Amino acid sequence: MRPFVAQISRDLDIAWQNRQDVVLMLGFFVIIIALFPLAIGPKSAMLQSLGIPMIWIAALLASLNGFDRLFAQDVRDGWLDQISLSALSLGWYAVAKAVSHWLTASLPLLLIAPILALMLNIAITRLPALMIALLVGTMALTLLGIIGAALAEGARRGSALIAILVLPLAVPVLIFGALAASTDDGVVNPHLMLLGAMLALLLAMAPPVAATALKIGETENGI
Repeated sequence: MRPFVAQISRDLDIAWQNRQDVVLMLGFFVIIIALFPLAIGPKSAMLQSLGIPMIWIAALLASLNGFDRLFAQDVRDGWLDQISLSALSLGWYAVAKAVSHWLTASLPLLLIAPILALMLNIAITRLPALMIALLVGTMALTLLGIIGAALAEGARRGSALIAILVLPLAVPVLIFGALAASTDDGVVNPHLMLLGAMLALLLAMAPPVAATALKIGETENGI
């Protein structure tokens, strides 16, 4: 357990040194939401109906930031080779990467999302469902990003390849997340349960898939 925590701590230290990237990601998220009312007009009814899907789309696009650099620095520095020789398996290494990326990229979005939701005239009664759905959904998006980053590691135009890999797979997360926050069936509703089931499935799939992709890439680089 100590190597796992140490890896998260290392990634958080690196993220703090590059905290301007988090600021840019937050700025991107806020700009998308701020431009939305300007495009459709300040109609309260329309903002209420489209506000939640727009927050989800902005969160999806903003969460893609940084996935192309997720493993690249560790590969260049030889850290991934050290991980292969350490007690930390590549699967747990991928989980640690997912945790640190969520803490630095998705958690700030969750903290600012209620303010932006009120700006879009989303009812306060919908905020609990929206926040819980975003919490589960951003975790699922992060795990999808881990898979895409591991598969695209070392490829040319890796950021474009990650987007091609992740965006189609993220569509169910986007749909169920928006429906879970928009329904009148309460905070815990069938759509949220489906979103949670997707998260559980990704928790089981993402670590071995990412570990296998990283191992293959490491072998090819060694050759």
